[in-house]
Amino acid sequence: MDPFIILKNAAQNGDVNKLYQAIAKDSNVLEHYDKTPFAETPLHIATSRGHINFALEIMRLKPSLSKKLDEQGWSPMHVALQHNQTSMVYRLIETDPTLVGVKGREGFTPLHYVVQNDGVNLLREFLAVSPHSVMDTTNKGKTALHIAVEKGNTRALEALLSFLR
Repeated sequence: MDPFIILKNAAQNGDVNKLYQAIAKDSNVLEHYDKTPFAETPLHIATSRGHINFALEIMRLKPSLSKKLDEQGWSPMHVALQHNQTSMVYRLIETDPTLVGVKGREGFTPLHYVVQNDGVNLLREFLAVSPHSVMDTTNKGKTALHIAVEKGNTRALEALLSFLR
């Protein structure tokens, strides 16, 4: 069987044993994703479905995939946020706090995403692990503070202002 099919199925099901079966068939199977400019990686798939152990194993084997953008312009962290995989998000930032500042489509970072979508608990956690990310700007020059004001997100605005004091 094709190692890419095995790998995709492994990611969909969170099956670490099948991940290693795919690697046994082709030791460069994960390398393919590094060479492709934009790709839905096994990490994107696993984060969308909340397969934490599988995602962490992929990050350990191929850390670069944690910052890879898919064809829609989103990183695995963005995808986890979009699918409300909160436990996954916490484990991702515990493993690599720099993921808070990965710029996706239109320069949106995960921090921008949580401000836009009223994720105040995650916002506080993101600021705690990556304080400098509060200054990250989108392609339109907007910071998290700008987005909070635009969206009328008073809870995020209060959290941001409290952090900036």
